[in-house]
Amino acid sequence: RMRELAYLNKNVTIIVTDERSDESEKFHYKGGIVEFVKYLDETRNPLHKTIYIEGEKDNVYIEVAFQYNESYNENLFSYVNNINTHEGGTHLIGFKSALTRTLNNYAYKNGLIKEGKLTLTGEDFREGLTGIISAKVPEPQFEGQTKTKLGNSEVKSIVESIVGEKLSEFLEENPSVAKKIIEKCVKAAEAREAARKA
Repeated sequence: RMRELAYLNKNVTIIVTDERSDESEKFHYKGGIVEFVKYLDETRNPLHKTIYIEGEKDNVYIEVAFQYNESYNENLFSYVNNINTHEGGTHLIGFKSALTRTLNNYAYKNGLIKEGKLTLTGEDFREGLTGIISAKVPEPQFEGQTKTKLGNSEVKSIVESIVGEKLSEFLEENPSVAKKIIEKCVKAAEAREAARKA
């Protein structure tokens, strides 16, 4: 938990001392959630360096860091005000829809997916994706059995617009990374199609 908090708040240093034995541990990660993603992907081969996005709108501050690796698993973790939202919520939905829409638009616009040949789903865009979505929300409404699902509807559109805009810029400025990501997503879609036909 201390490590998690230190990752989520890059300006904070947390020191835990066991006064019985004088053992002490210090947690500080100046790279914040970018380092968190690297830590989670320690055993995997990343396809590119971590993409970092931050922005603020209507007093809601969001930070997102993610990267694709060679695995086939989706590892997305979402937080609101440092609370792990195990059940996701509107911030996670906003991220997923921005990711799908932005990558899809880029791929079609740059001829990386041929019209009518293959339709990519949200799942294809998240295969081999490790990411952290962290939102700071002034008045969060938590839902679900365990109160770990964000319910604020306005957060979805805030996350969607910030991620959509900044990710588009990133893809335009880094065409080689964009191409690698789209190729990974296309492979996922092809494998899914082949499995369905089989």
